[in-house]
Amino acid sequence: ARRAAFPDGPIVEDGVARVIFSESRLVDAPFGPVLLSEGRVENAAHVDAGRIAVHYLRPTGDGFAVTRAFPAAAENGSHGSLSAWEVSDQFTGFPVLRTEGGGTWQGYTCTVVTLTELRPEGPREIAMVPIGYDNQGAAAEGVAARTVDGRIDNIQRGRSFEVSFSGTENFTETYAWRDGRFVSTSGDSRATC
Repeated sequence: ARRAAFPDGPIVEDGVARVIFSESRLVDAPFGPVLLSEGRVENAAHVDAGRIAVHYLRPTGDGFAVTRAFPAAAENGSHGSLSAWEVSDQFTGFPVLRTEGGGTWQGYTCTVVTLTELRPEGPREIAMVPIGYDNQGAAAEGVAARTVDGRIDNIQRGRSFEVSFSGTENFTETYAWRDGRFVSTSGDSRATC
């Protein structure tokens, strides 16, 4: 699968960045095999996100052929890397790629989870969920330091999920499935930078 996706090797130059795809996972989606590959941007700036390349495949002989390629299907993080990624079958009827990334800007540290559904026609972002906030590096005299970390739980497949936050405050935000994506029913997130 990796030979089919990266016939010239795992280092790809796309005109903007040089990306090294070092780790891949093969997913058995309902519509066929999909290869997900983590890419790290070489010599990245703070604002450069890491990425996941997605290749839709079909079996051929003793290997695979690429039917569709999405070199930057999901982008998240900073300094050219993602914090974490995984594939879940809990959110919808298709596999969902969960990427996590964040960074610190002028004393504010923020973390976001992006959910990308692997649909037969191609990957589609179905949610962007703030999951962490910390202003300790920017808190000034008279401004309270605030730190919250969230956890996605209570997932109702194809319907909703909650993000439970703890830290200097405890609260829950709810996301519901509407028009092909999960949207917040709690208004603007209290964990947004």
